[in-house]
Amino acid sequence: MHDLGGRRESFGTVAHTVTEPVFHEEWEGRVFGIATFVQTVFGPNFDSFRAVMEKLPPEEYHGPYYGRWLSVLERMLGSYVSGRKSAPRMKVAGAAFAAQRIITRPTLPRFMNVHVMPRIVGGAKRAHHAPQFGVGDPVRVRAERDNGHTRQPAYVTGRRGVVVDHRGAAVFADVHAAARTKVAEHLYTVAFEGAELWGEGAEPNTEIRIELFEPYLEPA
Repeated sequence: MHDLGGRRESFGTVAHTVTEPVFHEEWEGRVFGIATFVQTVFGPNFDSFRAVMEKLPPEEYHGPYYGRWLSVLERMLGSYVSGRKSAPRMKVAGAAFAAQRIITRPTLPRFMNVHVMPRIVGGAKRAHHAPQFGVGDPVRVRAERDNGHTRQPAYVTGRRGVVVDHRGAAVFADVHAAARTKVAEHLYTVAFEGAELWGEGAEPNTEIRIELFEPYLEPA
């Protein structure tokens, strides 16, 4: 999915208006709520969610944004509905309790939104090792990518850039999507010259900045 940013045939100009609503139709808000509820209570994380999304047929993926979310939910919940998987009792009990709380109080207090929910569904996590790179270091994106879900875009693979920021550490998506294990890796913002990515056909004076996990990088 992250390859789309480097493929001009995938999307055109981003249409944006200041007054654009968060949800264009009521069903979009419902899908967002269902997805957040299901992932928080039953266990599928956002990285495994994206891994399923990557495998959607083109006609579904290129549909409405929340239509993609709905397609993923249908696939992920299908195993429970069909009986191929059974939800643990603790998860079911937690779902029932959460549903009751949502019905009686659909809006979470500000303290919950600011301090509690980010720790439950957020990606920030302390790493157990020092960062390998610092601001100003020249780096190269490793030449190979993992076969499964990865946040390493193909169009920067093997390309040289410069670290312009260290973003702390976060849950490493590649491992999290497959094993649901929250391994923390350092995250950097790396700047690439347009010509490095697209050659002579790049727009002059173009710089692309991408956040990349440390395992994707090597000294240049």
